[in-house]
Amino acid sequence: MSFNSLLFVFLFLPVSVILSFVCKNNNLFIVLISFLFYAWGNPISLVLLILYILLNYFTALSFEKAEGKQRKITLIIAIVVQVAVLFIYKYLDFFLPFIKVELHAPIGLSFFTFSCLSYLLDVYFGKCNAQHNLIRLALYVSFFGKVTMGPIVQYNEMVDQIDNHPFQIDLFCDGIKKLCIGLTKKVILADSLSLVHMNLMESQSVLGSWLLAITYMLQIYFDFSGYSDMAIGIGEMFGFKFKQNFNYPYIATSIQDFWRRWHISLSLWFRDYIYIPLGGSREGNNKYIRNIFVVWLLTGLWHGANWTFIVWGLYFAVLLLFEKFVLKKFWDKVPKFICHIYTLFLVLISWIFFMSDSLSSAFQCILHMFGMQASLLDSVALFNLKSSFILLVISILFCLPIRDKIELFICSKWKQKGMIGLVVVYLVVFLVSVSFMISSSFHSFLYFAF
Repeated sequence: MSFNSLLFVFLFLPVSVILSFVCKNNNLFIVLISFLFYAWGNPISLVLLILYILLNYFTALSFEKAEGKQRKITLIIAIVVQVAVLFIYKYLDFFLPFIKVELHAPIGLSFFTFSCLSYLLDVYFGKCNAQHNLIRLALYVSFFGKVTMGPIVQYNEMVDQIDNHPFQIDLFCDGIKKLCIGLTKKVILADSLSLVHMNLMESQSVLGSWLLAITYMLQIYFDFSGYSDMAIGIGEMFGFKFKQNFNYPYIATSIQDFWRRWHISLSLWFRDYIYIPLGGSREGNNKYIRNIFVVWLLTGLWHGANWTFIVWGLYFAVLLLFEKFVLKKFWDKVPKFICHIYTLFLVLISWIFFMSDSLSSAFQCILHMFGMQASLLDSVALFNLKSSFILLVISILFCLPIRDKIELFICSKWKQKGMIGLVVVYLVVFLVSVSFMISSSFHSFLYFAF
């Protein structure tokens, strides 16, 4: 089941919210509906999710009895088992191509694996105590608002909310607003951009290649940030407060700034559980460089078993090191608009690797962008530019914090009347989004693939 399906929006979610309110946000009820949500399309995948929960539940409890080396060995075994499952489903064909096994990874495997590892490591390093209530741990791992595509909420951030997430009218209303915003981003902007992107795949010109990259750059932002808004909104409707996962990344003025704004929960996970334990930047430049390459190699691999993702990750590692050791000396003196153009251009190039099936097709697209082996323009590119120009302008504008500023202005100037007006606007936007869902074919979220 997907957040952008009519079944979810008009049946599963409202029924779940109503019954949860009647049950006073009972943890067992939320776990049961989360299991139902996860098992809807593929019941067998639920078995793996439950096994993960049981493995981590008993492993963490064993930490209380084990000491020293035995405790460490228990942790390593549990991590190896879960990473091995992830490897078999996602990376077996890539690293062992001579083994011909066709496996389809359960949706959200990478996401709930990271949630489970967060729990184990938080308990092991003393950030929190082992969870003795199996239902509470199951709620953390399987909550349907985050199980399939995140955000990757760390256990130490959610543990205090597991037994204290009462219904709050203000939080509930804010959750509905985030749900509407996310749905709009997905079905109106991301799905429309997806159609333009697919049409441009036929183009071999300079203009067509630039438009191909730009439409994907916009599509993946609205697709994934739209999902994240919906996930955070659903969490708020059930009393949970999850951190922001996207903070207008395309207004960033450096690559480091971009990664403080893009998929924030993943960046924090790698920082807290890989980068810092490796020593971070505390042990000299050589180890710092090593740590950056390790983190970004793993970040690339996390997204998929393809050389394009590996190059994508290492590309960002090189850029971050370049900013630290070369640009940092004079970056503050460079005009902000230059910094912004620099960041957007390099991020745009990164998405070419991310969207391509192979390195050869990625480099071919880049060559076409700079006029090599390509004509300046063609009929396909011109047609799509003319037909989607308004869509592109609107999408670019909504990459900026314009909506937040408009809302703040309306609420401060007209107060209650302004808030009522905004409610009407969001209702209209929701209805328009629903009309798009009904009239167009279903598009799954891009990050379901990861």
